[in-house]
Amino acid sequence: TVVETPLTEFLKAGGAAKCLTLRVTETHHESPQASKIQSRTIHLEGHLLDSGLVNRVLDTIVAGGGSFQVVNFSLGAQRLDTSAAEVKVSAPDLVVMADIMGQLIDLGAVSASEQTIDATLAPVTQAGVAADDFYATTIYPTEIAVAGEWIKVQGQRMDGAIAVTQTDTGAIAKCKLLRDLQVGESVVVGSEGIRTKRNTTTIKKVATEEFSFMGAGVSSERRVELVVEQIAWDLRQIRDRGGKVAVVAGPVVIHTGGSKHLNQLIREGYVHALLGGNAIAVHDIEQSLMGTSLGVDMQRGISVHGGHRHHLKAINTIRRCGSIANAVEQGVLQSGVMYECVKHNVPFSLAGSIRDDGPLPDTQMDLVAAQADYARLIEGSDLILMLSSMLHSIGVGNMTPAGVKMVCIDINPAVVTKLSDRGSIESIGVVTDVGLFLSLLVQQLNKLTGQYGG
Repeated sequence: TVVETPLTEFLKAGGAAKCLTLRVTETHHESPQASKIQSRTIHLEGHLLDSGLVNRVLDTIVAGGGSFQVVNFSLGAQRLDTSAAEVKVSAPDLVVMADIMGQLIDLGAVSASEQTIDATLAPVTQAGVAADDFYATTIYPTEIAVAGEWIKVQGQRMDGAIAVTQTDTGAIAKCKLLRDLQVGESVVVGSEGIRTKRNTTTIKKVATEEFSFMGAGVSSERRVELVVEQIAWDLRQIRDRGGKVAVVAGPVVIHTGGSKHLNQLIREGYVHALLGGNAIAVHDIEQSLMGTSLGVDMQRGISVHGGHRHHLKAINTIRRCGSIANAVEQGVLQSGVMYECVKHNVPFSLAGSIRDDGPLPDTQMDLVAAQADYARLIEGSDLILMLSSMLHSIGVGNMTPAGVKMVCIDINPAVVTKLSDRGSIESIGVVTDVGLFLSLLVQQLNKLTGQYGG
């Protein structure tokens, strides 16, 4: 009940008005039975202040309906030292506590209990269906406790469930999509016996490591040259040490004249997998066969008579050959991105959609099979370069675990922001024209080649 009372100047000056306001707006809690109150103590470690993690943890507890008490806080003595904290979490009942703990685990909190509590497992009784309270995975490396031992979850990715299989040598935990769950497996439910591991270094590295990707962000046009230098340096290092780079590309790469630069990246060994839709391959082949992209002359920048049929003619030509590889082998296709992929044994996957014309015989129209193919091609990648393809880039981002550097290039700021908001500290977004970006990237790689050779 809100009680209104006139406030005289005397009351206002004396601070009574503030006190009354606080009392009126203060949340009223019924006195719970002592037996229902739940308490847990969690441990946090890392750059808690620099990253804002401690604030997020405390806000999460309060927003979830709980309360906290900071039991211990050890601040790092030096700039690069990590901090540690122990926080006692209280909640009015077990349901609220479970919800809060699930969110805290995703933030990297671990139980401060000396005794390891095993993860709770529920059997899969119907293929493709998990128990209601299954733990939903994140991009961060995760471990679960089974029989008092911590085991690493394999195939880490977000939006999956943790499937546990018992073998003669012990339990095996894998991150699986719901559709892939099989009867005979068990899934982790609740929040007990789970811990995630985050990179504790969330501050910028020192100048000697200036080309490393640390800290998510969206770069504007004025930073393109600097970001290109960083990406070129990283591409060179990954190639020289035998690493893996995957490229997700949309048809805008072709429309903006970036195909010749992507061709060079493939020829020089900077690309080890190419992912995209039916459109990038169609318009790349259209340009190779007829010099147009969506019927626009790539040299003069104007529409040509009958150009609206060119992409269909390109599809028809490849379908006559049977596949893109056959077209290259038969000498029908003699240039372009797809040609370079075939000639340099770079695997590619084309995922179809309902709007595709044709499609090309190489395009996978089974969505589930296309997702599995994408996941196979990005496995083991050190860096993923996403070139102006919103849907395919977001899809790949959802399949990618933490620790993989992601670079998203798009003229639309909303696209790069969405990728950066995944939470991965290794991702960076660049708002610019993709054709311009590829041109600058090739120029910078040529400079590095001139400086260091090879």
